[in-house]
Amino acid sequence: MSTEPNSEGSIAERVKEALRTGGFLLYSQVILPLADPERWRPLREILIRFREEEEKMLPPGTFFPVLEENGLLPDLDRWVVSTLVKRSRAALAEKPNLPLPRNSINLAPDTLRDAKFAAYVLKGVGDAKLPDGTISFELPWDLAMDHADLLEALMAELKPAGCRFSIAGFDGSEPSFDAVNILCPHYLKFTYGFVQRVGRTLAESEQAEAVNARCHEMGIRTIAEHVESKEMMEHLQVIGVDYAQGMAISPPKAL
Repeated sequence: MSTEPNSEGSIAERVKEALRTGGFLLYSQVILPLADPERWRPLREILIRFREEEEKMLPPGTFFPVLEENGLLPDLDRWVVSTLVKRSRAALAEKPNLPLPRNSINLAPDTLRDAKFAAYVLKGVGDAKLPDGTISFELPWDLAMDHADLLEALMAELKPAGCRFSIAGFDGSEPSFDAVNILCPHYLKFTYGFVQRVGRTLAESEQAEAVNARCHEMGIRTIAEHVESKEMMEHLQVIGVDYAQGMAISPPKAL
C-alpha cells in the first residue's frame, strides 16, 4: 500500500487508526439563550476535527468523505457519543450539582440506518445516569426529510431516555410546518436567509415573528444560526427567538 500523504488507501488506514486511538478532536460552538440565560443549562453544538487536519492546517472536514466511503461515519458518531458521555460522567462524579452542558451532535445518514445505534446511546446515557438533554442530535433539513421514517423511529427510541433532537435549515414555509408537525423535534434552526431577513423591514420581521410564535405553539424551541452582529442578535430577541449561534457570539473552540 502506498504511504504517500495523498494516497486514498493511506488516508483510509489513518482514519481507521484514529477511530481506535482517539485521533479525533471535539470542538464546540455556544448556542446562546436570548432570554433569561441564567435559567438554562449551557447548550452547544459539537463539531469534529481529525487531528491531522489540525497538525497540517487542512480545512475542516477534509477526511469526512473517506469516512463515508469506508462506512465509518456511524463509528465516528458512536465515538462522539461515548466521549461526551464519559466526560459528562466524570464531571458529575467531581461535582454532582454541576449544570452539565447540553451537547448537540450532528448525525450522519449512515448512522440513521444503523439498527444498533439507539441501543448504544441508551446504554451509555443510562449507565451514566445523565440528566435529560445532555445528549442531543442534529440533522440538516434535507437529510431529515429524506430519512423521515428512520429519524422518526430513532426519536421514538431515544426521546424517552431524555435525548433531544434538532433539525437545521428550517425556512418557516407551510410545507415545512407539515413535516415538522410529524417529526416534532425539540429545536428548529432557522435558515441563513430567514435569519438575515429579520430586522431588514418591518414586514419581514413581523413575518419572522409569526413563524417563531407558531413554533412555540407546537412546543418547539427556536435557534438562529449565522448570527453575525450584536444588532442582529437584538432583532432576534425582539421577535422572541430562543437561542442564537454564530461568530458574533462565539467561534468554535476546542473542548
